[in-house]
Amino acid sequence: MKTIILSLFVCSAAVAQSYPGSFSRIGLNAKGMALGNSISAMTEGNVYTYYNPALASFQEGGDVSGSVSLLSLDRQLNVITYTQGLKPTAGFSVGLINANVSNIDGRDADGVHTSTLSTNEYLAFFSFSNQFTPGLSLGLSLKMYYYNLYSGMTATGLGFDFGGLYKVTGALSVGVVVTDVGVQYHWDSSNLYGTDGSNFISKFPHVLKVGASYDFPILNSVLSAEYDSGPSSLSGFRAGVEYAPLAILVIRAGISTSNQLHLGTVVTPSFGFGAKIGFLDFTPEINYAYVSEPFTPYGTQTISLMFGF
Repeated sequence: MKTIILSLFVCSAAVAQSYPGSFSRIGLNAKGMALGNSISAMTEGNVYTYYNPALASFQEGGDVSGSVSLLSLDRQLNVITYTQGLKPTAGFSVGLINANVSNIDGRDADGVHTSTLSTNEYLAFFSFSNQFTPGLSLGLSLKMYYYNLYSGMTATGLGFDFGGLYKVTGALSVGVVVTDVGVQYHWDSSNLYGTDGSNFISKFPHVLKVGASYDFPILNSVLSAEYDSGPSSLSGFRAGVEYAPLAILVIRAGISTSNQLHLGTVVTPSFGFGAKIGFLDFTPEINYAYVSEPFTPYGTQTISLMFGF
């Protein structure tokens, strides 16, 4: 049974469309996912440094946010973050992302069920940025990955994201991000197979993101767009729009594109909403997003809860 599990893992890692750390590219929360994960330059409202570490310096006050994403095929994504603005020109954020797959049917070489398995992967990050001149922010995220694939088969990775953001005008912002610099998983199967085990390294792909955001206050709306450049299936265009018909309600929609082997360009739509009501010293906000998945029975549903103070 061990041979089957590890063989599947090695094969998937060798396919051109599969890259390590894929869970970390699903999205952070319902706001970003509803907007097609196109918010690397969006400074309006609460910011999320997962998309660009340079956003931290635009945070006003602090907030705690948690998200749960329910995916098909017994997958789940859990996120918790804390973001704090530091007067006069800086800010930071810390967060933990967990992805797990449960109810994996373990079988031996004869096809007989042996046990029910699960996997867990984690990303812990710390982001900091500062505005060196008014409107120009540079940021850095320190990222640590941990993957528990199977008993005795784990890997860790350490790396960085670099980001910059410039507010061209009060309404227009542009941003640039480079992700997962230096991250790699080192796998060692000697704990399972002894001298028959092997060592190999899975390097994370780098993705260059160039994004923009424009605020239309007269229309109570914000438009965001981004182009990602990286390995084939990680390159594509993202865009989103949010509209606030009421002070307490925001409606969002977005798209993202990717290049899939044998299929060409695949367009993934998304939509969602957000609602918030302030009371005492807190401003709770709840967000929902639905993201279509082209190769699964149904899409991803995400609920996020944020407390600002």
